[in-house]
Amino acid sequence: MIVKTTAKLVAVLSPLLVIGYLVPHFLNAPRELPPQAPFPWIKHTDTSDSNPLAVIPPSHMLVIDDDGKPVIDTAVYRPLHSNSTATGDYFKVFLGSKQGYNPSFIPHPLKHDSWLVIAKQVQTHELGHIHEQLMCTAGFLNDVLVCNADPTIIPIEKTVGQCEGDKASFNFGQGPRDARVFHGPTAPYILYGSLSGYTCLGVFVQDARMLVDEFRLEAVLVDQFKAGTEIQRPPPYAELEKNFFLFWDSKEELYVHYDLHPKRVFAKLLPDGSVGPDLAPLAAPQDEKCLQQYLPQLPAENAFIHQATNALSITLCRRADPNCKPDDSNTFIMHIFHYKTFFDWHGGYEPYIILFRQTAPFAVHSISSKPYWMSGRTRFSKETGAVLWEGRNDLPENHSEMFYVTSISWKTHGQRYHGYIDDPVYIGFGIEDSRSGGMDVIAEELLQDLNFC
Repeated sequence: MIVKTTAKLVAVLSPLLVIGYLVPHFLNAPRELPPQAPFPWIKHTDTSDSNPLAVIPPSHMLVIDDDGKPVIDTAVYRPLHSNSTATGDYFKVFLGSKQGYNPSFIPHPLKHDSWLVIAKQVQTHELGHIHEQLMCTAGFLNDVLVCNADPTIIPIEKTVGQCEGDKASFNFGQGPRDARVFHGPTAPYILYGSLSGYTCLGVFVQDARMLVDEFRLEAVLVDQFKAGTEIQRPPPYAELEKNFFLFWDSKEELYVHYDLHPKRVFAKLLPDGSVGPDLAPLAAPQDEKCLQQYLPQLPAENAFIHQATNALSITLCRRADPNCKPDDSNTFIMHIFHYKTFFDWHGGYEPYIILFRQTAPFAVHSISSKPYWMSGRTRFSKETGAVLWEGRNDLPENHSEMFYVTSISWKTHGQRYHGYIDDPVYIGFGIEDSRSGGMDVIAEELLQDLNFC
């Protein structure tokens, strides 16, 4: 609760804090790139400075105004506003009688006013809980994405576990976890976690046309990943593998990206789930310098860099421009990752974007200097409806709601993996492991404030 004395203290200290931030900021301000910069429409930082400005991670704590609203520091965050809502706030997702979070959205293959929504069913956290992924066809009603009928359960085959020691309880939690549904260049895929044949938890992929009724007319075209296929990785394995994402090069060859931090790991993926060697060392001479400079700087503990979404291909010019021709110099792979923190028993995930080249060795091209702030995100409170905090009165004060970005997709029907900066993008996210939300923005809005490698 904000009391008057606190408000007075904030009023006195705020100008001093602002001055304390701005003075070193301007003294160390990065130089603007010259006019011949390759993508002048992007706000950017020049990496040639021998002592570049460090990327400062955002705080867990919110400043709250007199109306109880968060004060968003645009020097730290890039605010995003949804084009699908009258207010610009994120849109809610109504799943009927079900509760689900961490959603993915892709255009419906047949209905041009509808989208497929896939979300993780809220867990009971009881031993032996079966993990399930929900799916429905949805359309907009009063700024809410509403399922046309109660979601169905995606019939993903369960796997058997071999978890040991303090992870043995995972063997009782069967079923797919944290599914992501997305388009590749020619087909839709489902990527999900499940009990592994190589470690405790692994990551699997399956062609969505084998699982989703809305794609049944295309099922005859499936020639790989007909069944759930575990994705192997270059050693070593962790006990709990997760958050892989797939990407395709300019020749539509398939790769899998395992880790971004403390170092990149990625490899070529074959149809049986086996992989080639780790290719990241080929790009390491450039990547290591860039990642060290421009990834959020982590404190000593309780903070991580965390891969989050699927990947898309984007050409950094406008579809509406007749001179815009995709090639290897202007087309990149984009992915959203998280700066993950944990404070006062409450998690936080701040989303950043990274672009890397679509040709070997897939060197990192740029990283955003600010995380996104989804309009409508507010203070964490009982009104948030967090399942894990039900019935508790010890919620951390002035924390923001935990938004966990899970998916990005092109909004336009018929569009799959590749797009342009003037194309609309859907962003899907879970809120406090309890409910689903989303935004649609123009892709260009995601690419502001880039630091170029």
